[in-house]
Amino acid sequence: MPHTKTRRSGNRISDTYLALIEQFPLKTLKSEAQHERAAAVVSQLIGRTLDAGSGDYLDALLVLVSKYEDERHAIGDDLTARQALRALMDFNQLTQADIGRVIGSESAVSMFLSGERGLSKPQIKKLAERFKLDPMIFLG
Repeated sequence: MPHTKTRRSGNRISDTYLALIEQFPLKTLKSEAQHERAAAVVSQLIGRTLDAGSGDYLDALLVLVSKYEDERHAIGDDLTARQALRALMDFNQLTQADIGRVIGSESAVSMFLSGERGLSKPQIKKLAERFKLDPMIFLG
C-alpha cells in the first residue's frame, strides 16, 4: 500500500507518510468517533519499527490526539487523587494490574484506591510520566 516517489537522483523511496495520510488525514479531531479512529491508528503504529515517514506521521497524530484529550477529557481540579486515578483507569481501560506494572506494585494500587495508603513519591512520578500529567494530581 505504500506510495513511491522518485527523487532527482532516480532513487525510489517508500512514502508511507502519504499512505497513512490517505488512511487517516492529519487534521483537528472534532468528535469522539474521530478520536477513537485516531487512537486505533496510533495503536497500530506504536511499538513497531517505523521508517522516517511513518515516524513523522505518528508524532503529528499523537499531538492531535493529545490536544483532543486535553480539551475534552481533562481531569477536573475538584477530583481527589483516588478519583483522578480511577478516571484515568476507566478512560484508558486499564486494570489495577496495569497500573501496578506502571508503579511497580499492584498491591500498592489496591491499597491506594481503597484509601488504606497514599502513593510514594517515586510512584507518583511514574504515574505522572505515564499519563503526562502534573504529579500534583496524585497527591492527597
